[in-house]
Amino acid sequence: MDRRIWIKQITICGAAILLMPACINKTGPISATLKNISLTWTEEDLLAQLAEIIIPETNTPGAKTLKIPQFLLTMIDDCYDQTEQQMYLNGLRQLDQYSKRHNDIPFLDLGWDKKLNLLRAINKSNPKEEDLTFFLKETRHLVIRGYNTSAYFMTKVIPYEMIPGRFNGCVKVKKAKNV
Repeated sequence: MDRRIWIKQITICGAAILLMPACINKTGPISATLKNISLTWTEEDLLAQLAEIIIPETNTPGAKTLKIPQFLLTMIDDCYDQTEQQMYLNGLRQLDQYSKRHNDIPFLDLGWDKKLNLLRAINKSNPKEEDLTFFLKETRHLVIRGYNTSAYFMTKVIPYEMIPGRFNGCVKVKKAKNV
């Protein structure tokens, strides 16, 4: 075998071995650029699935389609102070731990019904983890706010009018009754 071919093949195999873990694990940068908080890809996916549970895709677009998780992350990153951001991230991580404690499975691996039942159980039980309740409350609030301010909602569901009410100058006035 020619020496150059052998070195070339060894180099290609070495590069493939180095790149293989990146292909198997879904790690890397998240979809939103954030300045103050850092998330893993798994945490972003957990947040996206949680948003999809709150506003699922039916005959209307769901939270993932409208990119509500990116809106949510941007709002947390830009509008919340550092202690609230830390509480939010702790609550995000506690949700996965809570799921592992009660179902022995991470939140991402649960089925749709089990995820919904887990969230209902958390709401009913008022867990001791304050960060978890803060996380769920703020996530629900921001997902609904993101949906209500999305371009789809403002144009298709409730058409937005720039001026509150229209001026109709040719409206007949009814006679007033004696008061």
